[in-house]
Amino acid sequence: MSVRAQSAAMPVAPKRWQVGTTLVVLGLAAASSLLGLFRPGHYAGPQALLARTRVEDAVVLAVGVPALAVGLWTARRGSLRGRIGWLGALGFHAYVWTSRSVSLAFNDFFLGYVALLTLSLFTLVAGVLETDADAVGRRLDGRLSSRLYAGVLAVVAAGLALLWLSEVVPATLTGTTPGIVAEFGPRGLGTYVVDLGLVVPSLAVAAGWLWRGQPRGYLVGGALLVFGALLAPVLTAITVVDLRTGVRMTAGLIAGTVLPPLVAAAFAATYLRALGSDG
Repeated sequence: MSVRAQSAAMPVAPKRWQVGTTLVVLGLAAASSLLGLFRPGHYAGPQALLARTRVEDAVVLAVGVPALAVGLWTARRGSLRGRIGWLGALGFHAYVWTSRSVSLAFNDFFLGYVALLTLSLFTLVAGVLETDADAVGRRLDGRLSSRLYAGVLAVVAAGLALLWLSEVVPATLTGTTPGIVAEFGPRGLGTYVVDLGLVVPSLAVAAGWLWRGQPRGYLVGGALLVFGALLAPVLTAITVVDLRTGVRMTAGLIAGTVLPPLVAAAFAATYLRALGSDG
């Protein structure tokens, strides 16, 4: 059976309810970003935190919302490449709105953040479970090195874990305050929770699957790479704002924050090219 015949048998179009939840995510994400950018007093908290939150709003509006819209549109047309893009963009939104839900001071859009977290996360999980991982593996078999991509994901996972554990472990042992919390208060804990509790384990599991050549590693790894690519402009912009507002940042922290998503972006582009056209 040809690759085209194999992929044609795979249900790649999102279900109707997933289209609906994705459209709601698009609307709420755009509304949240616009409120954050243009509504006076929408956010409360330290000035440095407000500056990075607003630049995140701008990037979400300029990159995150269009990426999810394009991913949904192409996935609905039966594109496997589009489906991976849609899943990666959902992962990006799940990450952003989880972070917002646990790190921002309460405001009158709080339930919007919770809705965005819930809809993006559950749509992502359902989308991954309903994707034919074997078909993704067949499409990519021989087109890219599973060991290379496993190594990239493992290095990013290890680097991110080391970056935050190097702050959390010494603070725990000495009874001091970790760096992000010292700069932004208790709301800074959200970064440690989301990255160490969700992102690092996801990267590590996908790396293990890919190393063993399991098809689901191609699927989850690809979605994570797209997620990382979309996160790259957010983290780069936030780093620039932090430097301009006087937030204390070491060279290691800057490199550890900016470089992994940029690496993910480069490998995501190669991954999506390897998927080939669905036409």
